[in-house]
Amino acid sequence: MLKAAIDRILNLAEPNLVNIGGETYADKDLHRIPFELTARPLQVHTLTAILDYITSGCDEQEDDIDRKFVIHVENQKTVRLYHELNSDKVRECLLEAHIEPSCFPFGRWLNVEDFIIQMQSHFVDSWAVDSLIQLVSNIVDENSVTTTDDGKTQQVTARSGIALVKKEDVPNPIDLAPYRTFNEIEQPESSFVFRIRKGDKGIEAALFTADGNAWINDAIIGIRDWFAQEIPVELRDEVIILA
Repeated sequence: MLKAAIDRILNLAEPNLVNIGGETYADKDLHRIPFELTARPLQVHTLTAILDYITSGCDEQEDDIDRKFVIHVENQKTVRLYHELNSDKVRECLLEAHIEPSCFPFGRWLNVEDFIIQMQSHFVDSWAVDSLIQLVSNIVDENSVTTTDDGKTQQVTARSGIALVKKEDVPNPIDLAPYRTFNEIEQPESSFVFRIRKGDKGIEAALFTADGNAWINDAIIGIRDWFAQEIPVELRDEVIILA
């Protein structure tokens, strides 16, 4: 208790400034009071919300007239809207658009039913998606035993493995466009390796990424290009896009 009381008294005391070797030091942590207050950013989940904020003139004040907007495309899931530096050399963040899309479980082995459901839920509809679903649907787990008996001799044939009901041609690697970024832009395609196997509980299928995450850069560029196209001509000089 005594130590706490002493610490409290010391904290209430004025800071002491000492000049040593031409440098000024203080015996307490000092926090600068900014000249301009900044607001907390609004949390949104679409690129359209940022565009609407810019075009509507929402929250516009007299001090903001000479400050341009800065759109920072941080990554494929996060975009922030700032004002240019104020007198405190601080960029005020006005809006933050962030999404957490539900992604296909790449690199995991799935049974046929789960694989088909995931393909239909997480990819832009295309010929490649339909081809993979058709191929997986036509795979059977061939596990049978047949016998022939003429009364004197008996023959037994056992089959175990995976077989196709009909032939399907699917390129491998295959280009697909999963939902992985904002819906306003065209989802970037990536290359994937498709594999099937016979697991302990039956046929399993999996997709493995094969582009080294190059799609992330494509998504960032796509977001930048979307803003460049959608921002009205009369406002383009007032908006800086960084990607």
